[in-house]
Amino acid sequence: MFSPFGFKIEPSNCATCRHNLSYPQHQRPQCPHHPPVEIHHHHHYTPPSAPPSSNYPAAGSYYPPAGGHYPPPVNNYPPGGYYPSPPSYPGFVKSYSWVDSSLGHALPHTAVRGGTDVDGQPMYVGRAHHERDLIPAKIIPGRRCCYVSYNGKEHAKSTYQVLCDARAEWVPDQGGRVHPDAIEGGRTDNGETLYIGRVIHKNSMTIGKIHPSHRTCYIPFDGAEVGYQNYEVLISRKY
Repeated sequence: MFSPFGFKIEPSNCATCRHNLSYPQHQRPQCPHHPPVEIHHHHHYTPPSAPPSSNYPAAGSYYPPAGGHYPPPVNNYPPGGYYPSPPSYPGFVKSYSWVDSSLGHALPHTAVRGGTDVDGQPMYVGRAHHERDLIPAKIIPGRRCCYVSYNGKEHAKSTYQVLCDARAEWVPDQGGRVHPDAIEGGRTDNGETLYIGRVIHKNSMTIGKIHPSHRTCYIPFDGAEVGYQNYEVLISRKY
């Protein structure tokens, strides 16, 4: 005798069990002497024919925004050919300018004062051409003149440039040396750079030129060119 699941069933000697077999299986009473044996069925894994469904919507099922149209892309790039300027830091840009001037014209209000004449008049930093040199100069507005030193003499100039807008300071030096941040005041005809210096001479703080190859600062004073080994040099400040 076999069960509906294919398992062989040995005949029972119990009259009650044999009697119960005459009932349909779902109506069969249980024998009090032989409780039913639990039968474990073996299940074999069958791979799914398709991957499990997900909760993601199918492609193309998203709804467009209100109005039926997506907004156009936003262009956050600067206009073609334009790039913002990098930030300015001391040392990357000049902290001063040279302004053209001449006799009879008032000095700019940002002109750099560098000294005082013997009679107490203020003296300003300038430069002027003489022969083929561009030479640091002293400007004395009260005398309506600009002076440079050259070849042992003081020379008056009617046209010149005024140093303006400078974040600058004076530092001591000597022997033709200059600070790395020294402001260039001019050039000789052979290309040597001249720097702006000053010294105290006969109770006057007087502006002149530092000539590195001569190891000297020369000042124009009272018709002559006077040389000093110790001086102050004008430098561009970094703060």
